[in-house]
Amino acid sequence: MKRKLIKALSATSSFLLLGLTLSSCMHYDYTLVVYNWEDYIFEGTDEYGNIEAKSTVEKFQDYYFETYGKTVYVSYETFSTPEDMYNQMKAGSISPDLICPSDYMIQKMQSEGMLESFDYDVAIGEYGDKLSNFRDYGSPYIKELFKEEGFSTYAVPYFWGTMGYLYNPLEVDILDVTTWEAQFNPKYKGKIALKDSIRDTYATVILHVYQDEVNALKEDHDNGILSDIEYNEQLSLIFNRCDNETLNKAEDALIGLKKNIYGLETDDGKNEMVKGTYWINTAWSGDAVYAMDQADELGKTLAYIIPEEGSNVWFDGWCMPKGANVDLAQEFVNFICDPEIAAECMEYTGYTSPIVGDAVWDLVLDWYEADPEESDCDLVDLSFYFGTPDATLYIDSEERGRQFDAQYPDEETLVRCCIMKDFGSQTQALNQMWSNFKAAF
Repeated sequence: MKRKLIKALSATSSFLLLGLTLSSCMHYDYTLVVYNWEDYIFEGTDEYGNIEAKSTVEKFQDYYFETYGKTVYVSYETFSTPEDMYNQMKAGSISPDLICPSDYMIQKMQSEGMLESFDYDVAIGEYGDKLSNFRDYGSPYIKELFKEEGFSTYAVPYFWGTMGYLYNPLEVDILDVTTWEAQFNPKYKGKIALKDSIRDTYATVILHVYQDEVNALKEDHDNGILSDIEYNEQLSLIFNRCDNETLNKAEDALIGLKKNIYGLETDDGKNEMVKGTYWINTAWSGDAVYAMDQADELGKTLAYIIPEEGSNVWFDGWCMPKGANVDLAQEFVNFICDPEIAAECMEYTGYTSPIVGDAVWDLVLDWYEADPEESDCDLVDLSFYFGTPDATLYIDSEERGRQFDAQYPDEETLVRCCIMKDFGSQTQALNQMWSNFKAAF
């Protein structure tokens, strides 16, 4: 498969400089300000950073002119974390028309009245004509989760995934990484990196602090005492626990953990894993796919696993802040939900799109489909996700636990994955706990 392996600063800088030059010299009918994560959209470059095609942003500008006879300039900016984005908006230093926060931040901004509503009919639980591409091509699994969590009115999903361990199978025993306890294992002292992200690292520690409760729930589920829904609901309560006693326990665990880990990282972990700087890294599934691809190119092997205690299933969604150009913003979101565009962004980033049209399915087949007559294969059923009974394919058995499973976890795995909730009034206490932990380094 083909994805960007090297971010070429010179090419990106040239592109941005060209955009700024053009915007200052040309008159546009409209301007759309988009604020997104770094490296999270097709930039029109190949795996070495060379420009080879128009970017998603440029294609949208062309599409808009061809469709409406009006010009639009997309001012595209990036952020590193949802917290950075939120703080800048609160300070009034940015005024975007579109942002792409994570699930818990969507909840926070929604509860604070910071978001405009999308063309979504609550009564029938469906998006309208302004978002016809997501309405027609959105995964039924993702649609249902968004509706259950109350996101649909104020957000449209862009990418989703899980969090787990990216690890080196030549250096790490797979049995060790079937549990979040691996990061506390002295066998791997100095060879583990954690995310420099409050919510993600906190979640892994919560599953350590309450491991006995978590394991008891899993046993009840495995024995049929708890249904899938009951299991996920009760696990989610533990996963999102944030009372003062829990924060104190988490802080103690984190401070004890610091002596066993290499350090914290935000975005360079995938590259350091390929280099062999460390052997285990808590990773978002898309970054794991990126790293596994890069390792494959170099003749190395990395793997990805979601520990048995459970993990996070996360979503990043398009949202419109108050005062946004609602019509233009929804036009951009609808454009990016076109299966051809979604497949292009998915191929470039390594993250899983919620779009399930033919272009995306063809991409999945191109990447992963194996011939059962040529190798040992597992038949995988993705009908729950793609919404069609013929969404099945053969996967090479030796490739399980790698890119495919990172992008498309099965239903059994997703049952033990929880959505992060906004901590509300406890957020400040959480931030203080995190500051105490980082100060102890």
